[in-house]
Amino acid sequence: MQWSWSLGRLFGIETRVHASFVLVLLWAVLSSYDGGPAAIAYGLAFLLAVFASVVAHEFGHALTARSFGISTRQILLLPIGGVAQIEGAHMPPREEFMVAVAGPIVSLLLAGAFFGLAALTGDFTPHHFLGALAWANLGLGVFNLLPAFPMDGGRVFRALLSARMGPLRATEIAASVGKLAAFGLGAYAIASGRTMMTLVAIFLYFAASGEANLAARRFGRGPADPALWRSMSGFPRRGGPDRRDR
Repeated sequence: MQWSWSLGRLFGIETRVHASFVLVLLWAVLSSYDGGPAAIAYGLAFLLAVFASVVAHEFGHALTARSFGISTRQILLLPIGGVAQIEGAHMPPREEFMVAVAGPIVSLLLAGAFFGLAALTGDFTPHHFLGALAWANLGLGVFNLLPAFPMDGGRVFRALLSARMGPLRATEIAASVGKLAAFGLGAYAIASGRTMMTLVAIFLYFAASGEANLAARRFGRGPADPALWRSMSGFPRRGGPDRRDR
């Protein structure tokens, strides 16, 4: 991808960081500037630790996808988070469910680990480095489980719907819920003056719209098409065994 730099490969998957990430580093420096060099170093270290946690979250998706024989082109770090660019036009519901939920599970496990380490110091508050990192991972895991498509929770929601009504209608419903969630998140962000959250809300809205348009082109035959249903459904269907024509 243009305007991004490679950070190397892990498990055979390249991780890249977008050039706009420099703005996040600059923000971390400026927000800690009044505290002197020690505060700047602390702010940068915490920011990098959070984004390392984001990378772990994305590897949860990528490695789970690999267990189903699906490869990941790369993991891209953006100022608003990370994206695992997984190959394949569409996954059956069962696989999409497992891949989507893997990232939040990694974040929640990291939160538990950091809370455990923070317990050794007796300080669980966000004012302590380990405590703050634990709360950040807890927030990352819980936030991504919200049913706001195309976030992880929204993909879990679509996977459950796809098992009953096919991928096209499931994507339309999940995208509508995602756009409503984006409006709500944006309203809260504007009211509370949270600039980064406002950007996330804008991204969610357009991403949900884009996913809905893509599904309309990809599944133009409609979810009722038997051939489409057989190829995309990953959950057992009434009246027969769980079977995939892949």
